[in-house]
Amino acid sequence: MESNYLSLLGLAKRAGMLETGDEAARAAISAGKVRLVLCASDASDRTRETFSFITESAGIAFISVPETKAELGNALGRRPAATVAVCDIGFAAALSKKLAERLPDAKECAEKLSERAQKIAKRKKSGKQKKKTNRRI
Repeated sequence: MESNYLSLLGLAKRAGMLETGDEAARAAISAGKVRLVLCASDASDRTRETFSFITESAGIAFISVPETKAELGNALGRRPAATVAVCDIGFAAALSKKLAERLPDAKECAEKLSERAQKIAKRKKSGKQKKKTNRRI
């Protein structure tokens, strides 16, 4: 039975908002694109510790999910993936919210991402309103 968040993860991939695999995730983190990193349950301790450290120092949300590398890879229609980096704040907030329903450890992360998403949406909305006002004048 596929989890709700796995189908949302597949949708994010089709939208081009994911980086899968260790190297691609690290490159996206270095570029400042990533909002959330998911790590498979059977990822090596070294991978988990490395991404935990990188995300903590960069201020990025990190969640260890109960699914295996194979299950994450299947949800994305590709080979097994130990790490998945989500680059869109909306998808990151939605994914963390879905994960918070299953994982109590993800609740705080979901709240922070939801707040960030609301702030960004508010900023974008006010920016659009200013542009419209300037055009009328």
